[in-house]
Amino acid sequence: MTPTRQGSFHLFRFAGIDIFLHWSWFVVAVIEVQNRSGSYTSITWNVLEYLALFAIVLMHECGHALACRQVGGHADQIVLWPLGGVAYVDPPPGPAQLFGASPQGHW
Repeated sequence: MTPTRQGSFHLFRFAGIDIFLHWSWFVVAVIEVQNRSGSYTSITWNVLEYLALFAIVLMHECGHALACRQVGGHADQIVLWPLGGVAYVDPPPGPAQLFGASPQGHW
């Protein structure tokens, strides 16, 4: 098990990438929703706002993983925390991938 995956549980698998969620996400979600209770007329909006943030971070990390695969690398795991996430990637060796080139040399 990856050290940073401790305390996380498996949510689902998307495009061959296992998505994990750390338990602390729920603690921060409760705190944030309660602290912002006066921001909207209904607490539902606070919950939806936090879920939207979760979706944005998830899409961002999936972008890292899928971009790594596009250039011939390996990526199969994402761990989401309250303040962000980590896509575990293993890019192929070589400088071209650092600049966005595909393995065939096309941009």
